[in-house]
Amino acid sequence: MNTKNLMRVAVGVFTAWTLLAILSSRCLYADGSHEFVKVLMTQNFDAFMWSRHFAFYIFQFPLVLAVKLGAIDFHWLRLAFGLGCYLPWPLVMLCCHWLAPKNFWLVVAGCAAGYLNANFMAVGEHILAHALFWPALFVILFARPLKPLAATILLTMATGLLFSYESQLFLCLALAALTGARLVAEDRETNLVATRGKYFSKAVFFAAFFLFISGAGIGLYALMFPELPGNYVSFFTHLGRVFTHPGWTLAWTMAWVCVTLATCSSEKIWDFIRRPSIIFAGALALALWGFWPLLAPGRLDPTVQYDNRVLDLIVPLLLLPVAFIVRHRPAWLESKTNRLAWLAAILLLVQSVWQISATVRWQTDIKQLQTILREQRGVIPLHASPLAKTSIEGHRFAFDWTWPCLSIALAPDRDVHCLVVSEWFINPQYRGMRWQPFDPLQPADLPDLRHFGINYTNYVSALQLQFGQSAH
Repeated sequence: MNTKNLMRVAVGVFTAWTLLAILSSRCLYADGSHEFVKVLMTQNFDAFMWSRHFAFYIFQFPLVLAVKLGAIDFHWLRLAFGLGCYLPWPLVMLCCHWLAPKNFWLVVAGCAAGYLNANFMAVGEHILAHALFWPALFVILFARPLKPLAATILLTMATGLLFSYESQLFLCLALAALTGARLVAEDRETNLVATRGKYFSKAVFFAAFFLFISGAGIGLYALMFPELPGNYVSFFTHLGRVFTHPGWTLAWTMAWVCVTLATCSSEKIWDFIRRPSIIFAGALALALWGFWPLLAPGRLDPTVQYDNRVLDLIVPLLLLPVAFIVRHRPAWLESKTNRLAWLAAILLLVQSVWQISATVRWQTDIKQLQTILREQRGVIPLHASPLAKTSIEGHRFAFDWTWPCLSIALAPDRDVHCLVVSEWFINPQYRGMRWQPFDPLQPADLPDLRHFGINYTNYVSALQLQFGQSAH
């Protein structure tokens, strides 16, 4: 299969996974269910971190729009939330393809190596920071001359990066430096004959430079004065796990990067891996890589992808010099470009297959959860139920607090009968030691979702039978 067709297949599989993720409500994993419930409670945007509030607005926009338009059915509300969580990356890739189709493989590599290794929790703001980086980079490096639509893309991305994630400090500094260089170079661009065209492009790049510098300043402030110190400490605590416990997809990605470097540095290695026997063995290995969540469902631990969120900073910064070479020293990679595009397409393809396999497992586990929510009453202790061994539950209990929110978000009907609750929040010995959005044992604390027809009458009755007068 030639490179163009392979890239089309890879993008098609990636698109198929995106649709499946939206339809299966995978946006509700971990923090997603909490954010979903909070938006419904306020019936408006809920950006609880000042330094990231643009990212929250992007994720929540379709959901808030649906609420404002009068939607109350949870099925459609979940789909709306999924659109906000999963559409940014496909739109980013579409922009990059329009801006520079020949260099499209760069954003494909960034998506496959970064985003798809760290996206099981869909509402991670780091995902937005990484996504917004690529169209801005493509405009700065490859949009020559600057056209109005490309200028709009650049300024939109630069504005979005103002309040996205702390990693914007480093991403914006890099983009600001490149924008400054492009601004200086505008006077020497031979294809900008018209004076008006020069003034337009220089004004756009000057505005983008200002926005990137502002974004870097906001990112620096957010790092120096973290709004959620616990999250800040947790990030650095688990940073080493990226290298010591990279997880299934990242370990394979590292191996694929080694293969890519080897094949680009040696023609003998490139000829060797194209032998029929090696291609066959490689296809089996890639199938194992992609279908692993279905082959070994008990080994799936989505929490690992949350630990890998630093990749949404490392990957674009590592690919930045490559993009710079593609723009300013294309002869260095000219003979390798087709090869790099072919390898990037395979990486996107197999990573998308893994995501599809993991999402199928998620769908199966969600059905199991909804069966329990439909058939049982009161509080369901998590670790004493079959749900403890599902893909919803991380191996390190990192998101145990989300189960009551998830139970509400996925309630089979508007009469909530039961909530799944981790034993950490039931046992009197541990109650109060861990943060939770609301106390599922206190009826007065339950999220007020009467606007959407949600009521807890049956749940409260069962709760009082389980825990007596303490459930008041």
